[in-house]
Amino acid sequence: MFLSDEWIDALGAAAAKATPAPQARVAIRQVVGDVAWTVRVADGAVSVDRDQAADLTLHTDVATAAALARGELATADALAAGRLRLSGDLSVLLDAAGGLAGLDAAYAEVRASTDFD
Repeated sequence: MFLSDEWIDALGAAAAKATPAPQARVAIRQVVGDVAWTVRVADGAVSVDRDQAADLTLHTDVATAAALARGELATADALAAGRLRLSGDLSVLLDAAGGLAGLDAAYAEVRASTDFD
């Protein structure tokens, strides 16, 4: 089930299989309603935890998060519409962006098996 503890654990397991560029370093907190987790990329590895410390935080509601995860809504469109809000140091994300390319593919299995309802 989308946003459950099990779902976040599945994200963590999938993320651990990703191999980001060794120089990529960023911690991105995602807050969806009252559920939150942090994706950490450092030293060529990715992990997911519940620690609040992050370089950047993404805030959205459940419907928007589900639409983004299903690929029905582009991140840029969600930002432009005010459905996705950012806080923190965006430059850290921009600096690490090239090294995060494989993360979306790592999450594909989780997306495919997620019940978003």
